[in-house]
Amino acid sequence: MFAALALAVVRGGWVTEGDADVAAWVARAMPVWAEWVARPLTWIGGPLGVVPLTTAAAVLLARARRRLDALFVAVSVAGITVIVALLKSAFGRPRPDVGSAVALPESSSFPSGHAATAAVLFGALALLACERAPTPGAARRRIAAGLLLALAVAASRVVLDVHYVSDVVAGLAVGVFWLGSLTAARALLVSPPGPRPAGAAPRLPVG
Repeated sequence: MFAALALAVVRGGWVTEGDADVAAWVARAMPVWAEWVARPLTWIGGPLGVVPLTTAAAVLLARARRRLDALFVAVSVAGITVIVALLKSAFGRPRPDVGSAVALPESSSFPSGHAATAAVLFGALALLACERAPTPGAARRRIAAGLLLALAVAASRVVLDVHYVSDVVAGLAVGVFWLGSLTAARALLVSPPGPRPAGAAPRLPVG
């Protein structure tokens, strides 16, 4: 998904034309109440929300002796921050210039850092919460909550007209890919040991 959108942004065409049409409609017709709903969501997905949430989650997990999970959250967010910064620098796409409800950030537009970070942070927290869910239904609700919050943060960037639609979709794609990669690595580290050979010494508890 990211590769396809990146190619479309570089080449131009119906994707960039659609982006411009949506941005123009948002600047012209977006209701004021929608902009005010979007503001707190965009704060949650920005440094004002991400830094304290990540710090609190990592500290609480570490105090609960879940050090690998604390590292998982911290590395997830730190890594996507670096990845997005490099991608923004590489593409250098200007932000929408048809009018925004907030001041435009100085960074480039593609991909959306808010969308990518929200996908990673709330996805990681949802996965960890899902592992401790008492029932499958509770696990599904926790995953759905993380997904909806990430989508809401991503949508807020379009509502405020600081990103194009393709920016936030690409950001979500990058975030999901990065989170999936780290989740796979974590699964290898925490996977249960296989069966012991006959006559082998018993395993001693670690930690």
